[in-house]
Amino acid sequence: MGRLPFDPAKMSAANPPNPAAPKPLQAATGTLRVAQVAALLESALRDHVPRGLRVVGEVSNFTDRTHWYFNLKDADAVVSCVMFQFAARKAGFTPSTGQEVVVTGNVEFYKPQGKVTFRVEKIEPVGAGALELAYRKLVEEIRQLGWMDIARKRRLPAFPRRIAVVTSRTGAALQDVLDTLKRRCPAVEVCLLDTLVQGAAAAPAIATAINWLSTNARALGIDTLIVTRGGGSMEDLWAFNDRAVAEAIVNCSIPVAAAIGHETDTTIAELVADERCATPTQAAMRCSPDRAALTEQLEATATRLNQSLRVESRRARERYTSAGRGLFSAARTAVFVAARRLESLAGRLEAHRPSAIYERRRARVDQSADRLAIALRRRLDKLDLDRLSLDLQLAASTALRSATDRAAAAQRQLELVGPRSVLDRGYSVTLRPDGRAVRTPADVQPGDQLITRLADGAIESTVRDNSPRPDSALDPSLPVAAPIPRPTPMPPALPPRARPPRRARHSDSGPGLFG
Repeated sequence: MGRLPFDPAKMSAANPPNPAAPKPLQAATGTLRVAQVAALLESALRDHVPRGLRVVGEVSNFTDRTHWYFNLKDADAVVSCVMFQFAARKAGFTPSTGQEVVVTGNVEFYKPQGKVTFRVEKIEPVGAGALELAYRKLVEEIRQLGWMDIARKRRLPAFPRRIAVVTSRTGAALQDVLDTLKRRCPAVEVCLLDTLVQGAAAAPAIATAINWLSTNARALGIDTLIVTRGGGSMEDLWAFNDRAVAEAIVNCSIPVAAAIGHETDTTIAELVADERCATPTQAAMRCSPDRAALTEQLEATATRLNQSLRVESRRARERYTSAGRGLFSAARTAVFVAARRLESLAGRLEAHRPSAIYERRRARVDQSADRLAIALRRRLDKLDLDRLSLDLQLAASTALRSATDRAAAAQRQLELVGPRSVLDRGYSVTLRPDGRAVRTPADVQPGDQLITRLADGAIESTVRDNSPRPDSALDPSLPVAAPIPRPTPMPPALPPRARPPRRARHSDSGPGLFG
């Protein structure tokens, strides 16, 4: 851009005099003070140079001293530029010497140093305008598709088994991720998918890597994907503003964390990712558990668990103690009730004990005997004792004779049917050593010792064969058992003797013993 020639006449005609500016000297002298010349220059630049100029040029002599100082040059001229701190913070990148940029700002004259400076309000790399337009268009497109919706995004797993990283093997971002993962949780494995991250071929390579990982994540045991690269210009990061890369991230079968460039950089890949991180280090921290934090959490949980166990143990002990007291009281009450019941039953049992019953009955018998004795004495006083004695002797002798006759008859019948009489008739009985009779051959075994009892002695023998034989095999010379004779009938009992007549009492004929 060419600079307009300085024309003081036009400036004085176009602008009214400034009362605050130093008054020019009289035309007769033809000289101006320095302050007056500076005021003319300041007025000319302020009133005749447009504001908000956009200037394109190459950066040279760049210096970062809180504020940015650099020159903007082309093949024909150089313009001194300054960008104050509040504006530099909004730049989004740091320009470097030799970089072509477009600056927006105003031309100002700095009177203390007598310098004309271009004060920069905004700085952009060359080409950023077209890229910015394409970026905004793609952002609107993915917003319409719902790829940026919070509801679509997934939570990162708290404890991943293996994390995959899509980035360049030679980039610093990979080292940041590896160092962070190793420090936070060495148990998490890392799988690298080396790919281009800058240039025209970077976007297809990144999309292909993400799609391949999405297909094989389950087989490889990968739970989380990190897509990352270091900082750079908008052109350097443009591969992550590609629609194919965004679609691959959206369709990935596992959660994706993206950390592209510096914190101020925002790419399409980060907007559609499940987790957007400011730096590769932050991405690694978001995707992995912190070993130290887990240890502290485990210790805190163990402490709370121990406290809870102690509290519950104390409460259980109190409950058991209370229950024990209640149980002891209930048992004591039950024992007391059972003892009372037992006493009652013992009393009832004592009342129904045979000895008690016998005692009561004996008491009643004694009472009856006493009454009977009294009655007998009263009766005996009225009876003829001589006559009664004679009758008693007669009845006793009769009963004794009858009993003697019955005993003799029973003795004779017993002798007839007893084993002794059978043995006297020529029979014998064979006994085993244990004294039991042998009834069948099956009762003995070969080798058993037997005793055969006869009428006048015994014979010992040993069994040689216990196989049964039919009756026809017996020796015909052996005697055949004779039938047992029927017992002799007992003689009839003697007729009772005639009782002598009762003698009459001297007084009258009263009733008998109980009559």
